[in-house]
Amino acid sequence: MSRLIFLLLFLPQIVLSQGTLNTGLIAWYPFNGNANDESGYNNNAAYINAELTSDRFGNPKSAYLFNGTSNYIRIPNSPSINMADKITLSAWVKVNGFYNGTCHGNTVLMKGDEDYLTGNYMIRFEDHAYTHGQNCSGRPPDTKHQNFHGPNAMAPYGGYTPYIETGQWYNVTYTCDGTTVKVYVNCELKISSPANGYTFSNRYDLFLGKMRHSQYPYWFNGVMDDVRIYNRALSESEVLQLCNKKLDTPDPCMGNNTVSAKFDHTISNCLSASFELSGSTKKIKNIQWFFGDGTSSDKTSPSHLYKKYGTYKVKVITTSKTGCTDTFTREIQFKELRTDFSYSEQGDPGNIQLRAKNNNASYSWDFGDGSILANESAVTHTYNTSGQYMARMFAKNSTGCTDTVEKKIAVILPILITGTGSAPPGNSTLPVTAPVQLEKRTKDITRNIELDNDSVTISLYDNGIIDGDSITLVYNNEVILVHQLLSSKPLTFILKIDKGRESNELMMYAENLGSIPPNTALMIINDGNNRYQVNVSSNKSSNGAVSFTIKR
Repeated sequence: MSRLIFLLLFLPQIVLSQGTLNTGLIAWYPFNGNANDESGYNNNAAYINAELTSDRFGNPKSAYLFNGTSNYIRIPNSPSINMADKITLSAWVKVNGFYNGTCHGNTVLMKGDEDYLTGNYMIRFEDHAYTHGQNCSGRPPDTKHQNFHGPNAMAPYGGYTPYIETGQWYNVTYTCDGTTVKVYVNCELKISSPANGYTFSNRYDLFLGKMRHSQYPYWFNGVMDDVRIYNRALSESEVLQLCNKKLDTPDPCMGNNTVSAKFDHTISNCLSASFELSGSTKKIKNIQWFFGDGTSSDKTSPSHLYKKYGTYKVKVITTSKTGCTDTFTREIQFKELRTDFSYSEQGDPGNIQLRAKNNNASYSWDFGDGSILANESAVTHTYNTSGQYMARMFAKNSTGCTDTVEKKIAVILPILITGTGSAPPGNSTLPVTAPVQLEKRTKDITRNIELDNDSVTISLYDNGIIDGDSITLVYNNEVILVHQLLSSKPLTFILKIDKGRESNELMMYAENLGSIPPNTALMIINDGNNRYQVNVSSNKSSNGAVSFTIKR
């Protein structure tokens, strides 16, 4: 009966310690394949040259090996790892060897550039206590009598047992509650002394495996795992939990006393996430969300706006009304929507097919000619006029991300020129009685001629070797001759000059390029007593032309 009464007296303390072990945890490095901070405060390592190795349970790549000469991990300074007068430092270490440099120090963790600076904190081991402070006298280290210690918590002269042995795993925990500092080794209290107003805030980075000092680097030689930093002092029963030492009483946080921390989330507006617990919230006393970007919330169902794209580890800790906690972590990803589209001419000229390259979104189109279309990933649009069009595709995915892609589309439609009469009399040319379809080409005015008379005689010859050049002639945008072969014999006809036009243009359209490109012609223009000779050249992209005006 007396044993039962004893357990009942201490049950509230046991419940509290088991239910609050994560409270105040501001940096936690379980080293699960990396040196990321799993506390939710985002105090991730910025530099690592230690090697991943097996932890104390034999799990591969779950601890870091330090060689004692050059390996270390650096964590940038941040407000969350600076405390006033309360702190807990804890780490699991296996020592492989001892530093033999000046003063024989071995650094597990250290925030501060050298000893005795205000605000420094560390876990270290050395032979100082056993050698009565002779470790800096130039003698070699005493590898048989090494003890762990922390700020204001030095081992008494003679040290304490057991001394550190190589190849053995140790849990080392240092606490300060503002009044007393303590050092636990394998969760047994080894040092207790007054805090003497010691504080734990400075501007330096946190180092694992060395001290940042050129003369006293105090390299660590061994394996390190499960490094924890709290902004409060853990109780003795909480320290016991760090060593996985079982208590004799049943776990009061089994069964229905906990509140599950599992949660769901939805993403909207691309970078905004809403979070909600998966189960009931009736038994919650408090809840803490860590969004993975250094921010947190104590709301039951918070929403959070992230500043940039990326993957974030979101962690939630729930505490029930009976003091039991649960922790759940999930990765969420915010990915920028980057889309594109391709286009090509299909079938008839001016029929353009546009196709989105990413179909994980909804799409709307602006074709640049006043036409729009929504909710299609592949569309075909017909342009009715030649020109340059700015086509735009607007995309939006299920998480609210948007993207716009725009491209210039050049549309070239055939020119439809209608001949309204027959070919000029006196020639063996075909009459132009139906519309003639010509390709879109540029126009090159070869010469401008001022005429005395309102009609001229034109003669055309193949200018060079007779190679089968065939042409169509267009005068003032009307086809007057089609399918004409140029030869050494003249193709002759009379042009009537329109006095009312600012310019009368005779354009030669090359139907082919003959056997010797380009298609060239010698044009002889007889204007009464005046005679003009012009060389006209046409190809598949350009039409040669001559312009006529009446002298004023």
